[in-house]
Amino acid sequence: MFVFVFLVLGMITLVFQTTLLQLIPSWLGRPDLMFLLIVFIACRAGIVKGAFVVLVMGFLMDVFSGIFLGLYPVIYLLVFAFIKGISRRIAINEFAYQIPLALISYLLVNTGMFIVSFTLAPDSPPQWSWRGIILQLVMLAVIGIPFFSFLENTMNHLGTGSMPRRLLGSKPGNRFIE
Repeated sequence: MFVFVFLVLGMITLVFQTTLLQLIPSWLGRPDLMFLLIVFIACRAGIVKGAFVVLVMGFLMDVFSGIFLGLYPVIYLLVFAFIKGISRRIAINEFAYQIPLALISYLLVNTGMFIVSFTLAPDSPPQWSWRGIILQLVMLAVIGIPFFSFLENTMNHLGTGSMPRRLLGSKPGNRFIE
């Protein structure tokens, strides 16, 4: 159920990010909600389920907006592995650690993408703008708080019971003792 729900959330996030968020003026910046979803999955999911969801979302991101094919799945899996590696040493399941971890990961990913893009296409170097990156980091920090709380509520909703029983309206437990 986790895989299905988070794949659907990833698709909704991707469609929202590639359609509606593109209407925001470029000087205001565009938040990367997919990256926040990847960080949340890395913090909360198991290794196999999380890696599968992250890989599928990387492929979807590649189809929608990939410049160099295969770059998003590799980057998302590296972010997943980085966060899983850190989470073995630090308890990052708490909400307070997720936002700074997302910001550090985003800065590292942008640095890595700049280096890879510069290596793959040296005749047209990508632009590195501290103003744009700091704006993105601030936007991720501000948007990350309600987004992570929404994802946390979704995760708690998944863990408290089976979804079909709740959709049918039946109550858990013994119906004859009340």
